[in-house]
Amino acid sequence: MTQHVFTSDDQLAFAKLSGDYNPLHLDPVLARRLLFGRQVVHGLHALLWCLDYHLKSRTQPLALRTVKANFQAGIGVGQTVCCLVTPQDEYQAAIQLEADNTPAVWIDITWRPLRHHWLDTLPKTSPEPEKCRQRSIEEVAAASGNISLYFNGDRAGGLFPNLIRVLPPMQLAALLATTRLVGMECPGYHSIYSSLNLTFFPNNAGGSNLNYHVTDCNTRLALVSMDVEAPVLKGQVKAFLRPKPQRQAAFTDIRRQVESEEFSAQRALIVGGSRGLGEVTAKLLAAGGADVILTYYRGRQDAQRIVEEIVSQGGNADCLPLNVLEPLRGLPGRIANRSTPLYLYYFATPYIFGAAKGKFSSQRFAAFSEYYVTGFLRTVQAVADSTTGLQKVFYPSSAAIDELPLDMGEYAAAKMAGEIVCDFLQKAHPGLAIHKPRLPRVATDQTASLLPVSNQEPVLVLLGNLRYLRQM
Repeated sequence: MTQHVFTSDDQLAFAKLSGDYNPLHLDPVLARRLLFGRQVVHGLHALLWCLDYHLKSRTQPLALRTVKANFQAGIGVGQTVCCLVTPQDEYQAAIQLEADNTPAVWIDITWRPLRHHWLDTLPKTSPEPEKCRQRSIEEVAAASGNISLYFNGDRAGGLFPNLIRVLPPMQLAALLATTRLVGMECPGYHSIYSSLNLTFFPNNAGGSNLNYHVTDCNTRLALVSMDVEAPVLKGQVKAFLRPKPQRQAAFTDIRRQVESEEFSAQRALIVGGSRGLGEVTAKLLAAGGADVILTYYRGRQDAQRIVEEIVSQGGNADCLPLNVLEPLRGLPGRIANRSTPLYLYYFATPYIFGAAKGKFSSQRFAAFSEYYVTGFLRTVQAVADSTTGLQKVFYPSSAAIDELPLDMGEYAAAKMAGEIVCDFLQKAHPGLAIHKPRLPRVATDQTASLLPVSNQEPVLVLLGNLRYLRQM
């Protein structure tokens, strides 16, 4: 068994080698709004890394015979990945990858010995533009075509020194082309590599393209099956069309549901207001006349977009950077010395899904607690111990405490701990009112799913709770 932590630099190096520049893998700010909630390692990057590790002791030339892989869960950049190899015989192995103790990739692979490698004359760089195609599911269903093969041995050797030493470059080029196919061509921008099942030919049959043809497109599952063929391989690749980032209601639509002055008697500090429930809360309060300050950690452009949307329609809004995991220096001064009471709305959160079912991770619980307990407490104390005039706090808890899904135990436990912190703060600050509703599952980036799920409308869920807090 060996362990590895993929970095953003690793990701960029693999993108340059493979040509797969999908932002899911390279843009940490955008990736936080996509299905996995963070920057995700290319599935094929993880596959080739563990194969490189397994073949480190081999000296003779080899050729792949079959490669089967199921990319079961996303591997986040910065996660600890464990590679578990079970050799079947000298030329066959079963490999499992785990990310923070959660099964992520299953691989079955066979190869055969070679006397020598055949010569490949592939170009080192792609003649194609580095741009993700954005296709609708209807366009994907009818898609077919080809992409050019290329291979840079120097770049490959930097990432996979053992593979470049023992495997034919043409096989590696064709395998790398499958991730470029999925991430850049079909489905393209909105894609997740699901699985591959490839058989490799013993000889280079000539040619320099990977041809593909969509054979099935399951619209309910958003699952695409493609036949692929190159000079040295043929088989099947499957990919999902991932859901797009959740768009919340526009300010112009929200203000129709709010009385123009019903929230005017408050300054609203919305921690984590650049998207999701924080974004909706900012728009609801501003529509009701509140003076809104929303904070962001990474989503500066998202926060500025919301502020501009509110201000352009006559509302009052501003934004500022804030990381609740660090000391909140300067925050009280930014919001102090004003005449109207301060309301704090706390939506700071990490990605909430992705845990293994039926397993409780103390590490994962600690990560949630950093936001829902320590960060929350730090924020309230920073504001309450100043001249801000803090009067009321909104702490969104979760119905997961009552429902307790088997893959959300750590999240639910941390939220419940946050509820206890709320009770403590109310006793420590008798004049402070805290509302901690257990909110149902609502439509946000966090709750996006490949399968259809029932999500409630955030505006309706939040508006009643905001009115309740106002009256406390």
